[in-house]
Amino acid sequence: MEDYQAAFMERHIDTQTLYPVRKVGAMHFGGVTVECLLKAMICHTLPGVTHNLITHSYAELLKKHNKLKSRVDNNSEVRKWLDQVENPMGQHFIDMRYSSLEPDEQNYKRWLYAYTSIKSWLQKQSNTL
Repeated sequence: MEDYQAAFMERHIDTQTLYPVRKVGAMHFGGVTVECLLKAMICHTLPGVTHNLITHSYAELLKKHNKLKSRVDNNSEVRKWLDQVENPMGQHFIDMRYSSLEPDEQNYKRWLYAYTSIKSWLQKQSNTL
C-alpha cells in the first residue's frame, strides 16, 4: 500500500534539494509533492478511497473529495496556485521529466511562490476536513 504522507514529505525534501541547481527537476518534484499531499489528504479523510488514485491530474483527485474541491473552487487564488504547480512552463509537471529547457529566475520564483502557497494552504485544510 502506498504511503502518500511519507512520499509527500520525501518529495518535498527532493524539491528543496534540487533548487537552485536543477530548476526543472524541482518543478517536476514539486508537482509530485502536491500530488502526494492531495492523495494523502484523500486517504486520511475518506477511508476506502485508497485505491484508484492512479491519476496525476489535480482536478481528477479533487473530484474524489467534494469538500476540498468546493474549497478550491471557491478560492481563485488557490486555483491559480494549483494551475501554476500542475502546469509550470505551459506543460504538465509529469511531462517536465522530458524537458531540457530551464526556466528563467523570474518564472521559477513565480512557480516557487505558488508551490509554497498551495502546499501551506492544503496543509491548513487537512486540519479542518
